Amino acid sequence: MDSGQTYYIDVVLPLNLWNSFTYEVTKDEYAFLEKGMRVAVEFGRQKIQTGLVYRKHFNKPLHYDTKPILHIIDHEPIINDHQWALFQFVSNYYLTPLGLVLKAALPSSFMLESETFLSLNNLVLAESSNLSDDEFLIVEALQMHKTMSLKMLQQLLDKKNVFKIAQNLMQKSLVSSLQEVKEKYTPKTETYLQLYDKWQGSAINELFERLGKNAPKQREILLHFFSLQRQGRPVLKKQLVKNAGGSTSAIQSLIKKEIFYETKTTIDRINFEKASKVKKPLSEKQQVVLAQIKQFFLRQKPVLLHGVTASGKTEIYIHLIEETLAAGKQVLFLVPEIALTTQLVQRLTKIFGNQIAVYHSKYSQQARREVWMNVLHHKESARIVLAARSGIFLPFQDLGLIIVDEEHDKSYKQTQPSPRYNARDLAVWLHKYLDTPVLLGSATPSIESYYNARRKRYALIELNERYSGVQLPEIKIVDLKEAQRKKRIKNHFSADVLEEITKTLAKKKQIIVFQNRRGYAPVGQCVDCGHVMECPHCDVSLTLHQQQHKLKCHYCGYQIEAPQVCPACGNPSISYKGIGTEQIQKILQDLFPNVLVDRLDSDTTRRKNGFANIIAKFQNRETDILVGTQMLVKGLDFSHVGLVVVMNADQLLFYPDFRADERSFQMLMQVAGRAGRKKEQGKVFIQTYNPAHPVLKMVLNGDYKQLYEQQIALRKSLSYPPFTKLINFQIKDRNPQKTNEAAEWLYASFANSFPKVLGPSDALVPRIKNRYIKEILIKMTEEPTLSAQKKRILKIFNSFHNITYFKSVTITIDVDPY
Repeated sequence: MDSGQTYYIDVVLPLNLWNSFTYEVTKDEYAFLEKGMRVAVEFGRQKIQTGLVYRKHFNKPLHYDTKPILHIIDHEPIINDHQWALFQFVSNYYLTPLGLVLKAALPSSFMLESETFLSLNNLVLAESSNLSDDEFLIVEALQMHKTMSLKMLQQLLDKKNVFKIAQNLMQKSLVSSLQEVKEKYTPKTETYLQLYDKWQGSAINELFERLGKNAPKQREILLHFFSLQRQGRPVLKKQLVKNAGGSTSAIQSLIKKEIFYETKTTIDRINFEKASKVKKPLSEKQQVVLAQIKQFFLRQKPVLLHGVTASGKTEIYIHLIEETLAAGKQVLFLVPEIALTTQLVQRLTKIFGNQIAVYHSKYSQQARREVWMNVLHHKESARIVLAARSGIFLPFQDLGLIIVDEEHDKSYKQTQPSPRYNARDLAVWLHKYLDTPVLLGSATPSIESYYNARRKRYALIELNERYSGVQLPEIKIVDLKEAQRKKRIKNHFSADVLEEITKTLAKKKQIIVFQNRRGYAPVGQCVDCGHVMECPHCDVSLTLHQQQHKLKCHYCGYQIEAPQVCPACGNPSISYKGIGTEQIQKILQDLFPNVLVDRLDSDTTRRKNGFANIIAKFQNRETDILVGTQMLVKGLDFSHVGLVVVMNADQLLFYPDFRADERSFQMLMQVAGRAGRKKEQGKVFIQTYNPAHPVLKMVLNGDYKQLYEQQIALRKSLSYPPFTKLINFQIKDRNPQKTNEAAEWLYASFANSFPKVLGPSDALVPRIKNRYIKEILIKMTEEPTLSAQKKRILKIFNSFHNITYFKSVTITIDVDPY
């Protein structure tokens, strides 16, 4: 190479920017750096960002001068080639800048944070210079504190922007700046104690004599230490503290006397016990299904396993996992909800022990980072990764199996923020890119997946019987209109349901009550003047949470104390309408004072381990009745549930969405599947004001295929997925007129380029957080190519963003909205 050669790297930053940025590197840096390594770079006004190396080259950019990188963070890439391909696909398909894909994929502890610090260069020169009052204050402060951050100087001067003052001082060479880069990640360590060599062997007796009678606690600690020590191994400090009754001060004294010394070892934050059980034998039907799955894997086809609830799909998964591990490969097991991991971890660790890692947002960033690195290095502790949707981005080295459990679930779709990807669809993409077997499992498959199976794009395998021959639950539809006419309703429960609850409790069986609405009551209205308690920032009513005595907005988080009188007319006549899980829990506790009623919703599971504790109590039969939202319906396995009650199916059935019937059927079938999973047949009571609704009849007969045929015919006639691709656009601004004008401009532009454009229309909630929302929907067919049509959309967006009047307008793009 020419000795005058200049070396460059392109860096992708985790920002809402489509471009990568070019930085200059030395010859040695160029030789060392690889695609996927992190580097610290200066970006913007002396701010440090973490970037990822995307490309190495020798081409100077045309439109800006390059800066040198500040620091190489990694010794090896933390992103591998298949991840880059996946990230690029997500960026292109979901119309999202690559930087935002990286931001979503990487644990935030991989990102560095920076603060600008100032230090004084020359006090004598500063004293002789002509300084402003603010400059003098900064110099004086730096003389006392040596270095100070800009944040500290802002507080000192009580000014928001001290950057210009700092720049003036730097231009006068009076102060210099340095960027202090901090890793957010700190490894978790365990502290061990060891005995100094001089006290080994016969010197132990001398040691006890030396301590004498004046230090009885220290002598006791030594005795505990020797009882814990095995073959000279170090002793865990916290274990010694526990055994010795919490005597940390005495241990510290022994360290000061140079009897003990400490060593620290880095450990994984997520750790499970060793395997204790073997897998269950499969039934004859399960064995047939397992053999079929393996045959289709050999043909490199995605497999859709349509198995009724409690048919033993998880046992089939376990056998496939075991065979994959035996081949030395890794397994990704995706579940739709964080909640599901609690039971699955318990079940899988009994068989696979500490080969399982768990990856989802309820774990700390440090724990997620550790899982990332363990997967990257193919460690024993991360051979199986049980994850929510973000697990699809992990850096697998030798991925041998992807399982997508409850593949129909809408939680696989990311809704906020970008990229709005669907992890199930990305699993199928990885299958094609890596030739990795993928298994999609569900008792109620999505219409799209079942369509792909019927079209032979996926292999379809059906498992139509429950494990051990247990019968599917008996389902009964309760007509609330008829019950109301006969005055057979008490506190939102029909007399038939209350009678069945009483019988089930008498049999010592447990009960699940499903209501997909949290809080006590969703609407508060004054009986005298009609005033409705609404959120001042959103177009929704406030929900009463009676235990906290608050009214809350479930969209923006606004809350106030529940008023005693109407704020409009001043009369004490506020009536609360509707019913949520909190009210149902209270009603049941009042009706059945001698039973334990618990509640499972996002209010009761906010605390760490909140979900796990509620589920454990129900599993251990400490709770008799469990009231909950959709958290209850997703794959949880309870042995002693004899009855499931759906409070009001109409909330599911009459929803303004083309998927309403599909989702209603899925939700009702899934919640019904919690009943009678072991031995005895369970019962399901579904309360509704519309007992003749076609979906309820299909649920009554458990007829998924009838639902599919009805839905596929309807969608074909109306040009909905799977016959078209949808892209939804939300246009948001604080000014309603500007929102309307922006929506009309975009609609006109889209209508000139696409044959099927719907809108603009108000969003389901037209105003959230004081921002007015309009929606436009584009239906796209395969011709011309989807990628060409998406490029056209981006061109329209570029034109839109160049209009100064629309600078404040935010556009949200959702490809394949769910």
